Parts: sequence; C-alpha cells; structure tokens
Amino acid sequence: MECSQQDVLALLATDIHQAFPLLVECYGHCLYTFAYRLVGSQADAEDIVQEAFVRAYIALVTYPQERLQALKLQPWLYKVTLNEFHRHTRRTHFHIVSMDPSEEESQVLEIEDTTVTSPEIHVEQREQAQELERQIIALPERYRVPVLCFYFEHLSYQDIADLLNQPLGTVKSHISRGLRLLRAQMAVRLPAGKEDKTWNSSIPKSRKA
Repeated sequence: MECSQQDVLALLATDIHQAFPLLVECYGHCLYTFAYRLVGSQADAEDIVQEAFVRAYIALVTYPQERLQALKLQPWLYKVTLNEFHRHTRRTHFHIVSMDPSEEESQVLEIEDTTVTSPEIHVEQREQAQELERQIIALPERYRVPVLCFYFEHLSYQDIADLLNQPLGTVKSHISRGLRLLRAQMAVRLPAGKEDKTWNSSIPKSRKA
C-alpha cells in the first residue's frame, strides 16, 4: 500500500482513533522487518511490534495537532520499536545468537532481488541472501542497529543519530565499522568470491559507502 507520511499525520491529527489502523497498515511490515532483524525470532519480533504500536498509540493520543504535524513519523516509530526491543531483552534476558540454517525458511526475511535467473542460481542467491541476514542479526547491537537503519530502512545519518541519541560522527563510524565486520563475516561463511557477489546484489547501490 502506498502511504504518504503527511497524509497519515493529517488523518491522525483529525481523528487518531479512526486513523491509527491506517498507520498500522502502512508501517506494520517495515517495523516487523526491523524488529526481526534485531532479534532473529519471528515470535519475538511480532511481540515487539505489537507492544510498540500500543505504546505509539498511547503517546500519539496525548500529542497536540502541532506536534503531530511536525512529527517525523517513520523515524519516530523506529525509535518506539527500538525502545520496546530493549525492554523486551531486559524482560526476557534474551540474547542474540546466529540463526541455524536448518530453521524453516519463512523465518528468514528475503532481501529483494528482481534479477531473472535460472532455478539453480535463484536457490544459490537465496541461500547467500539468507546468510547475509543471519550475519546482520549476529552483529553487535551498536553496529547492527545503525547498519539496518541506514542501508535497509533508508534513514538518514541525522535521523539515526536522533534515534540513538548519539553524535553524528559516532553513527557514521559505527556504520562503517559494522559494514567491515559484516564483510569479514561473509568472507568466512561463503566460498571465495561469493561474498562480493552477495554483497553487491544485497546492499542498496545508492547506499554503498
């Protein structure tokens, strides 16, 4: 569904009770994807997003129209989700671990690839993309979150700095360091030469450092 942030905000300012289901429809999938890449668990991601929407609703109903209309909605929702992820990990003593490749494929989110390929190549690319997902999930949180926000959620450096309450230079440094770690992990996991192909097809070209 095509969603305009300004349209959603305008509707929220008019009648938040009627408009909130539209917000959930517009942002539910991207928030679930973000949460999943943080925890690597479908059930935990669903719990985090459900609670994040509850907290978002409770906050939004208290905002005056002026604040609603000035809100940068998507980065704000990511911040609510990230805060709920932290609450979830404290509450459950949850620890991130690398995912077992034997887990059912529906648990691993695909990185979109629109290239037309043979079935054999498609299977290989799917496996490589899944390996990239696993290695993203295995990154230390201080690198994983900014890398996800910048390359996959398309937030700006400044939005990420605001989300994490960190200086801009720290965010840029963590993204750069996270990418180096990710490339090193992929080099170990994939045969020689395969990591570059996977990297080049999976990291959005407009966002390569």
